[in-house]
Amino acid sequence: MRETRSALATWHMQHSRPERLVNYFDPWQPVARQLDLLSNRFRAIRALCDGQADTAMAEDARLAALCDSLAFHLLKACVWWQVDFSPHAVTGLAATSFMAHVRRHTDRMVEDETLLDVMTWQHYMHRTDASHIMVTGTDPLCRGTTTILYGIDGRRGFRFAMQRAGQALAWNDLTHTDFISACLNARALHCLIETECTAIGEWDLAREEHGQASVYHTQHFRTPGQANPVERYAAALDQLSRCHSRFGRFEFENIVNHMAFSVVHAAHAQGASIADLLRNGAQRPINPRIAGSLKKRARAHVSTGTDPLRRTELDGLLKQVETGFALSDRS
Repeated sequence: MRETRSALATWHMQHSRPERLVNYFDPWQPVARQLDLLSNRFRAIRALCDGQADTAMAEDARLAALCDSLAFHLLKACVWWQVDFSPHAVTGLAATSFMAHVRRHTDRMVEDETLLDVMTWQHYMHRTDASHIMVTGTDPLCRGTTTILYGIDGRRGFRFAMQRAGQALAWNDLTHTDFISACLNARALHCLIETECTAIGEWDLAREEHGQASVYHTQHFRTPGQANPVERYAAALDQLSRCHSRFGRFEFENIVNHMAFSVVHAAHAQGASIADLLRNGAQRPINPRIAGSLKKRARAHVSTGTDPLRRTELDGLLKQVETGFALSDRS
């Protein structure tokens, strides 16, 4: 048992560091997958830390520090993408216990301590002052002579600025509730500045469609247990069909897959088939013939939207749920 725990600890130290799990500045990384990685690795490592007390002190200290780091980044990610977060619902810990992990991390990392303050209590910020901004980083995908900087202001809003060599930094006046909104706006303006891009309509559509997608991001951790999963799946599928921007389609493909998994999860909990839920789980009639395609979308969510460490468990759940329609895929 001790050897198994030591091997798991070594593996997590190599593969579960937050910088390997999440990319805050790339909006093309699925939000659901990054949240699942952070939350699942935190739970797994905390269980290891609580499992045995007879291992080497140095190993325990490193593992505990990684657990604390994951707690901080889980909180940061939820602020970054405006996701509702209940420590108890997501991690099984009371808020005070979870925040103890976060504070132990920020005690070791001064920059993260400052960021935590900006995202939460704002003891060091000019609270409610939109002109007081902490720089959080630069856009790694920028090309050309103009750099995009991102920050969080005294209203806890996400901001961006443009800077050219030899010129003063100029913060845009708009405040955004999540990073992706700020990023899309920044890249649209960057496109105009650098290339005089005439395809601004694509950016306008992306921003509008992200506004619709952000509602689903906010409810990410509430999705599996929410009422009317079939209604939510149908609504997301309808919104996907009306997306015209490349980014909007990217976000809603992932959201629809997540909603499909929530339908399968509900069917499993109720001991019903997918077709049964489609017949009875929505106010508007939904053809049960789509049960097979819905299950394929659920599989896609497991494959691209969850922690690979959960694949065996989630694939097993999918196999236990029948589509319930004779012409559909029953596997």
